[in-house]
Amino acid sequence: MFGIGEFASIGRVSVRMLRHYDEIGLLTPARVDPFTGYRSYDGRQFEVLGRILMFKDLGFRLDEVRQIVHAQVSDDRLQEMLAAKRDDVARRLDLDAARLRRLDARLSHTEGISMITVDTKSLPPNRIAFVTETADGFGPQNIGPVIGPMYARLAQTLAEHGVPFGPSSIAMYEAVADGDGTGVTVHAAFEVGPTVTAAEGYEIRELPPVELAATTVHHGSMSTIGETWEEFMAWIDTNGYELSGICREYYLVSEPQPQDNWVTELQQPVTRRQEA
Repeated sequence: MFGIGEFASIGRVSVRMLRHYDEIGLLTPARVDPFTGYRSYDGRQFEVLGRILMFKDLGFRLDEVRQIVHAQVSDDRLQEMLAAKRDDVARRLDLDAARLRRLDARLSHTEGISMITVDTKSLPPNRIAFVTETADGFGPQNIGPVIGPMYARLAQTLAEHGVPFGPSSIAMYEAVADGDGTGVTVHAAFEVGPTVTAAEGYEIRELPPVELAATTVHHGSMSTIGETWEEFMAWIDTNGYELSGICREYYLVSEPQPQDNWVTELQQPVTRRQEA
């Protein structure tokens, strides 16, 4: 038998932690002295403690750890829990990686390093097949989960109707004035031929030619495209232009390439500002 202090030292945990584990029924001492209340543990409990620490390190809550180590979940359920935890960790890693890219972009911006080159040009007319959804707001954290499935659904629908499309795709965004004013109408589109007509699952629109548009190219992940848009809009304002239409993202390189290889042209119709 091991006293609580000795057991804690060998198991590399604190006495306070062992007392807490006892209180919540996670690791009960092998013996408690009825007169002194002193806790003692036997050698077999080191294995239980090791499993507790392992599952805790994997990010499971203590109530989940209790179910696992006391065999209150089946092997199949444990596999499901491990897979779900892995997905959660992967999602948080993706979010952290995106945040790191935004920090790098912001550092470059605050250091006065220009991230973009802007051109002005006309845009040709486009015939597009598109679908529409609403996102909770601008920014990749709101747009990304919405627009990805939209393209997959649109591509499948067009293929089912035998409609050739692409390879380039277009996204357009409009702020929603209704409700609390934070929503964004998202249009996901593919270029299609002149004879394609609307059908169930998609609409058709003729995008008219644009006489004058400011354009710039964003290279890489969508997680940092917000910073490119910010600098792009600042350039437009600083150089004497006003917005005159819905902004577009024209995906020159996208799926199935990894996002780090994506090439996206940002297009904003503009007019020359009239000086007072």
